[in-house]
Amino acid sequence: MVNKTHTPTAENRIEVKTLASLGMPQEDIAAFIGISHVTLRKHYSDELKMSAIKANATVGKYLFSLASGQALKHGATHGDCRTAAIFWAKTRMGWRETNHHDHTSSDGSMSPREITIKPVHVKSYD
Repeated sequence: MVNKTHTPTAENRIEVKTLASLGMPQEDIAAFIGISHVTLRKHYSDELKMSAIKANATVGKYLFSLASGQALKHGATHGDCRTAAIFWAKTRMGWRETNHHDHTSSDGSMSPREITIKPVHVKSYD
């Protein structure tokens, strides 16, 4: 089987950029164009890399405008902004909703201990 040489076209580059921006897997993009994923990476590596970066930047900018309250001027609700701010705080600032309570007493008498449970064998009457 002879491999056909692939020559990227302007239309292919636009399709790759669009599909990569949407988060499509590279194998699917290659199938859409009609080439192998190796050929895709060889000829379209810049489009693949930059499209993902631009898409993340666009979403990040929108999320930031919500989380910072700037989107209120453009019709976002306080609920939208609150949700975005919570997401931002958890993913970017390391905040979390769970609390860790240490119940250890100062003298160590109430220190947590590991409990080992032995399996019980039940006789079957089948």
